[in-house]
Amino acid sequence: MLSMILGAIQSIVSGIAGPLIGYLGKREDVSLDGFKTAAGIDAAAYQAHLNAEIEIARLRASANSWMGARIMVFAFGLPAALHWSAVFLDSTFRFGWAVPALPGQYAGAEMQIALSFFIVAPAMPIISATAAWLGRKGA
Repeated sequence: MLSMILGAIQSIVSGIAGPLIGYLGKREDVSLDGFKTAAGIDAAAYQAHLNAEIEIARLRASANSWMGARIMVFAFGLPAALHWSAVFLDSTFRFGWAVPALPGQYAGAEMQIALSFFIVAPAMPIISATAAWLGRKGA
């Protein structure tokens, strides 16, 4: 009699628990498939970002190897800086060089050229690195 009752309970439990366990197993498979899909999308997005960073680094390297910028510094920046500093030193310390200053509008242009080539240009990598760092912090 006890074996009959246990057999009946076992058939009832297996009739209910079997489909329930099968359903829960399928639900876990769907969650696992969703995770695999999301992980694949994340990996593809990261790979695209990495490829973009590599391309940016390549473009920067090619831009930095361009001789035109160096020629411009020596052709325009160096003479303007030398004249500007000679006028500054001669008018400050009275060396007696008698270097004439440029007239108004040209003096301003000469000062801007000297400042842009020798003060702003060396500071640009620091400013770019800071901007990139702040951009990463905000994201």
